[in-house]
Amino acid sequence: MASNEKPIPEPRPEVSGHLSHLRGTPVASIAGIATFALGRLSDAPLQYLMFTEGWAVKGLTAVGLRASNLLVSAGPGIGDLGPIPSLLTGMYAVAGLRHAYWVLFTNDYNWPITTASQVILYNSVVNTINTFVAVNALTSAPYPILGSFTDCIGWKQYAGLGIFAIGIAMETIAEESRRQFKKNPKNKGKIDDTGLWSFVRHPNYLGYTLWRTGITLATGSLGATAALTALQILGFRNGGIPGITNWMSAKYGKQWDDYTKRVPYALIPGIL
Repeated sequence: MASNEKPIPEPRPEVSGHLSHLRGTPVASIAGIATFALGRLSDAPLQYLMFTEGWAVKGLTAVGLRASNLLVSAGPGIGDLGPIPSLLTGMYAVAGLRHAYWVLFTNDYNWPITTASQVILYNSVVNTINTFVAVNALTSAPYPILGSFTDCIGWKQYAGLGIFAIGIAMETIAEESRRQFKKNPKNKGKIDDTGLWSFVRHPNYLGYTLWRTGITLATGSLGATAALTALQILGFRNGGIPGITNWMSAKYGKQWDDYTKRVPYALIPGIL
């Protein structure tokens, strides 16, 4: 390296709720990738046991909050679960599959075991909080327990499922379109500013935030939804986005500056 060249800083691992983009280093850790995929796939079974084995109820009652095993299983559902726990477990499973697919087929950067473990832990902790919130909400709101599956869920679950689907689709489309952009030899050394990347600089993070919001809304608690969504946005704004911004600026220079002028919002169009 010449004396007048500045080293390109490594971006900080993004563990505030999303996958890390450890740019600049080819994939080297098969163990890290396997750890990440298996860890994320194991989350839905863990949350299922939190519901069915009564762990969530015991945890809530231990701190003096209302919870009932009967209400967790009451009504039409899947695998001894009521409708809302069934819906949440399905959403956990889809999110885990989405992350496993990403790290196995889309990701092309280094993925060490330590970073994989951090992201697994973050997602499992947030989902466990959602499970606790849902069990408490079941005892605090007049959810019907008779009728069909759709009769037993309300507008919060429908809205949450819709937001979740939009977020999963947005995150997947953003990551896959960037991968295809980078594979094209004509785009070597260029920043992807096509598709969703022309609206915000981090559409994958926006997609992640949306599907996380959707899961929490499906628990039935508006308070928890507002709190967890705000924390997620703050995590990206203060953690993941600045790290990637520094790395992109150092690597692309004026090209990055021009891109930020064309696409001024990092996460939420018109706001942030």
